[in-house]
Amino acid sequence: MTESSDDQPPLSAITDALDGLQSTSRWQERVYKQIHAHPELSFQETKTAALAASKLKELGYDVLEEIGRTGVVGVLRNGQGQTVLARADMDALPVKENTGLPYASTLTTVDDAGKTVSVAHACGHDAHVTCLLGAT
Repeated sequence: MTESSDDQPPLSAITDALDGLQSTSRWQERVYKQIHAHPELSFQETKTAALAASKLKELGYDVLEEIGRTGVVGVLRNGQGQTVLARADMDALPVKENTGLPYASTLTTVDDAGKTVSVAHACGHDAHVTCLLGAT
């Protein structure tokens, strides 16, 4: 049945919404793979922060950057009422990734002690950032 009753949307509205979700999924996958392949240690997340800030701006948020050095805040003004806060960590760990994924991290960086270390998102923060951006 393609027509709707008085209390249900037409089928075309549902399929159009699903098309929008697939589009969201595509950009989220690109963001996730970008962050996963280019991890940064704590307080070194300048590229990750820039990516998050750019996406928030694209989504219509007012963006504050360099909060606590590398933090990003997105503010969506929607009149009076309740305020919602959501956060995601975006730092990676000083470990070597051995997943074999085509977008696996192969990066090394210099840690706070001056030692060159492998770096990877073995903690899920790449997914946290992606999911938070998707929740907007």
